[in-house]
Amino acid sequence: MRSFPGLLAAFLLGSHAPAQTAVATLDDDFGDSYKATVTVTNDTPDAISGWRVRMQLGGPVSSLWRGIIEAGESDPASFAYAVRNESYNGDLAPGESTHFGMIVDPDNGSAPPTGITVEIITGDGGSGGSTGGTPPEGGFNHAEALQKSLWFFDAQRSGNLPPDFRVGWRGDSGLTDGSDVGLDLSGGFHDAGDHVKFGLPMAFSMTLLAWGAIEYPEAYADVGQLDELRDLLRWGADYLMRCHVRTPTGETSAFYGQVGDPALDHAFWGPAEAMTMARPAFRVDATAPGSDLAGETAAALAASAMVLAGDDPTLAAEMIEHAESLHRFADTHRGKYSDSIPTASPYYTSSGYLDELAWGALWLYRATGRSEWLDEARAAYDQVPGAYDWTLSWDDKSYGCHLLKAIVDRDADSLAKASAWLDYWTTGHQGQQVAITPGGLAFLSEWGSLRYAANTAFCALVHADRIGDPDDRYSDFARAQIDYLLGTNPAGRSYVCGFGTNPPVNPHHRSAHGSTTNDIHQPTDNLHILYGAMVGGPDANDGFADDRTDFQKNEVALDYNAGLTGALARLSLETNGSPAPGFGGPSGPDILFHEDLDGFPAGDHDDDSWIPRWPGTKWANGPDEGRLAIDDRTRDGSGRAIRVLYPQGGQQSANSGAQWFIDLNAPHEELYLSYWVRFDEDFDFVLGGKLPGFGGAVSFDDRTHEWSGRLMWREAGKIEFYVHVPSDNLYDPGDRFWWNTEGFQAFFEPGRWHHIEIRMRLNTPGEFDGLMEGWLDGVKAASYPGFYFRDAPTADATLAWVFFSTFFGGSSSSIWQATKDEHAWFDEFTVSRSRRGYPGPPSDADADGLPDAWEVMHFSSAAGTPDDRDGDGWTDLDELVAGTDPSDPLARPRTVLENGQLTVAAQPGRQYLHETSADLSTWQVSERRGPLAVGASLRFEAAPEDGSTRFHRVRIERP
Repeated sequence: MRSFPGLLAAFLLGSHAPAQTAVATLDDDFGDSYKATVTVTNDTPDAISGWRVRMQLGGPVSSLWRGIIEAGESDPASFAYAVRNESYNGDLAPGESTHFGMIVDPDNGSAPPTGITVEIITGDGGSGGSTGGTPPEGGFNHAEALQKSLWFFDAQRSGNLPPDFRVGWRGDSGLTDGSDVGLDLSGGFHDAGDHVKFGLPMAFSMTLLAWGAIEYPEAYADVGQLDELRDLLRWGADYLMRCHVRTPTGETSAFYGQVGDPALDHAFWGPAEAMTMARPAFRVDATAPGSDLAGETAAALAASAMVLAGDDPTLAAEMIEHAESLHRFADTHRGKYSDSIPTASPYYTSSGYLDELAWGALWLYRATGRSEWLDEARAAYDQVPGAYDWTLSWDDKSYGCHLLKAIVDRDADSLAKASAWLDYWTTGHQGQQVAITPGGLAFLSEWGSLRYAANTAFCALVHADRIGDPDDRYSDFARAQIDYLLGTNPAGRSYVCGFGTNPPVNPHHRSAHGSTTNDIHQPTDNLHILYGAMVGGPDANDGFADDRTDFQKNEVALDYNAGLTGALARLSLETNGSPAPGFGGPSGPDILFHEDLDGFPAGDHDDDSWIPRWPGTKWANGPDEGRLAIDDRTRDGSGRAIRVLYPQGGQQSANSGAQWFIDLNAPHEELYLSYWVRFDEDFDFVLGGKLPGFGGAVSFDDRTHEWSGRLMWREAGKIEFYVHVPSDNLYDPGDRFWWNTEGFQAFFEPGRWHHIEIRMRLNTPGEFDGLMEGWLDGVKAASYPGFYFRDAPTADATLAWVFFSTFFGGSSSSIWQATKDEHAWFDEFTVSRSRRGYPGPPSDADADGLPDAWEVMHFSSAAGTPDDRDGDGWTDLDELVAGTDPSDPLARPRTVLENGQLTVAAQPGRQYLHETSADLSTWQVSERRGPLAVGASLRFEAAPEDGSTRFHRVRIERP
């Protein structure tokens, strides 16, 4: 890139952590880019376990090594980057240094950055930990956390899922639940990382979910999650009502409080969709009572009815009828449900039912406003213990009763008990206080430590808003506890999956893990991100390991997230967060694998850094030879893509391109694969080369009877299927299937992004009923019905992995060799059971940094061409930023200094910054103008009032 005279990109300077230094040095100047090294030194007297360097560059980083560019902390569009340590170079002793390197394509020459900001961080950047946590700059995005917390409840659904279901890796499960008792008990929610449906914690979770919406409905609306919350409550209510068996007069005769035998369930480690064990249903009735279970279910239905009444009054009225019947049954036939359903006892033993009788009556009063329920609630509450040294949980509702009764009744007794409880959790009560970890977590129990803190935080916020907040103690406590679990902790990590810094990736969850071998250890990392799930949490010394076998710390559960969700809703009202755009939309239950590469570290990769990045990859060829990298040359100008080098003279897999397998962890008969690919502008296709497709073998490790159905480019970029069958196949279908069956031959065009879709359906062994199809940029280009692949000796061949195969050549002959170094880019991989379709044309098809619409406007074509098409010395990219006409050599960005004024011929829609410096190293913004209207010009006062010498420049911010 070339620079503007008088229009230079500045280096952003800022304060940094005391005694942390980073020095940048220029290593090589390549003319249009430079190589620099940034050395980080720990000048403090203490060891640090992680670092982050913030820097403002004059152009984009095209390659980076020994560091990780943090996407959430960086803005590549304005060349502002945050780089953190790799796992191996984060620990620095006092006086110790480390470094990272980068290649930058600058706007303003080759000078490296100066005045870099350095921060100490903690987390996976190093093996140690500090004594206190630091929240991300600007605090936490509670709106996003709320959005994802609700998504977790969707991931726990059981039953016949709706067609627009938004958790792509979940499918229908438990469809025959209840068949052993002649009922349809499908639906509801799996309890935790297992597949049992435990009625008491499930109902409690629905009550708390509804309570959060009752107190803070505007929060869910602001985040765009009100409909999702209502759907969850409907789903839960529908299941609870189907578990409720009534007489013709509406009286309760039984309630099914559990589906699944925990012993059988826990012996199976696999996704819910693959369950084959018996799932017996267990009930309470007049002879085997369960007042706690029935009372909590009454509370859940009453509270949920309050949320749904405005949207569906008929359903809400039905829910109230069920709730009233259940509560009368609970009061009439008293007993603990865990005595009547003994298989629940080892997991959810009830301590009593008096609290649920008061709790259910209080919620029925809130939902109906009828005084009879308030009278019953008062009578039941008098029997509830007044302890203060525990908290609201799936088992103990007494604390919730204190708060709820204080809200509806304002009596001195409940007000005092609620205050005593929350005082115990904040400053102490009668000389006693909840334990506090060194990092600040209010620690009640080592089993699910975070859920107790989150439940109490939610109640503390409700008390602060509804009753009072003495010296802001309750709300401050709640914020501190939620911030702890989101990242302000000694580990500097989030305890909510898929949210924040270094969140857990291996929660104890069968479906998210995705094992098909009943093995908790394989695959190594969970195949799916369990967004929004809060894990059990650390021990009393803030210790935690992301290990799914440690279920005490890594279990997830409905009741873990229930209070958390309400607390996040409340906090989202006072922070400036926003939901993650595009997250959680309907994706269908058929996506098996998706990778957009945006979370991969930029720069070159070797085998050790690459293989763990792709779940199921056991082998790779090419990374160790320097033929694989990640860069930012993507189809839409944002994110990252794979860059594969085909070195000059390379051919076949030994010395050209890169290959690896992505294990799909299950056999499949029919699948779709889609991805984007782009070749260099002057790519020489020679005679051909391989591209990704499907593969399989009897043995993954030695690839016995290996087969594949991949893509191949041929002369001039012609596209074909390349098929390889096992040697003992009795009928070889041939290996070349041109993409020309639809009346044209499909070609790859060098320098442009193309979208590929492949469909493979294997034939019935011995029958000609298979299918291979292909689409280029959304247009079908190949269709081979009657495709023959399997026969008797190869009947066990299945679609088992994605074969990421990229190399030049089709034989050992030198005529297949790459004539020069070539490159191809790959992005956005998806494997699915149904066709996802063409996502639309890329916004920057030739990946030159210029939007297609802008190129078409000025040049009638978005095709890649020389980067200064009007020959005026200013690149097209420079002219895009400045807003000048790239087809008119007289239209240039100009800056004039005259009579103490700096004048700029400005363009509409841009921001202009007047910056000054005394020494050309440190620049300060003197004035900011814009965005501007059409026809505007700018004048900046350039003469300093004190008569001192100043350097001046104007910087344009990109539109």
